[in-house]
Amino acid sequence: MTNKRLYLIRHGHTVWNGPPLRFQGQMDSSLSETGRNDAIALGKRMPYQPDRIISSPALRCRQTVDCLFGRRPDEIEPRCIEIGLGWCEGLLATEAAEIDAHAVRTWQEAPWEGSPWGGESLEVLQKRVVAGVTDIVAGIKADERVFLAVHGGVLRTLICYVNDLPLSEYSNIEMPNLTLMELAAEAVMRGGSNIRPITPEEMI
Repeated sequence: MTNKRLYLIRHGHTVWNGPPLRFQGQMDSSLSETGRNDAIALGKRMPYQPDRIISSPALRCRQTVDCLFGRRPDEIEPRCIEIGLGWCEGLLATEAAEIDAHAVRTWQEAPWEGSPWGGESLEVLQKRVVAGVTDIVAGIKADERVFLAVHGGVLRTLICYVNDLPLSEYSNIEMPNLTLMELAAEAVMRGGSNIRPITPEEMI
């Protein structure tokens, strides 16, 4: 049986991605000029318009879809929003460090150890992301081309799950803005699905 294919992308560079870095989490921030231009350029390389586009509810993901394909998402998947970062959302990293330097250091050095600022843990993020993506994959029809715009944290935890990696590998997974990935699977399974970075030219 032919695997279903879901194409996923991290949103473009935002005004909060810095420098200076501002913690985004689930708060909205707009694409920067660089982010918009890069997404438009990438969109020109896309081989086709997807049959269905799904997005995180975050503004930066919806703007990325518009820059790539010149249209709005067909669906919003709330379970694919970025990790909730609690009280530090919207703060510069330096501002958060002035409030609680230990919390910032813990998140930067060992984010898998929990949420140092009252937000979500990576385990909670991974659980809801896997549930959301599982439902999306289950709903893909034969020969349907489906595209999902999400976040770096969402993609990292999904990669850990399908490759059966511990969440301690989270920080070792490089995820630049506009990273494009392909998930090929009949179902989302721990250690049983194929997810890989691709270029637009490799999209089927």
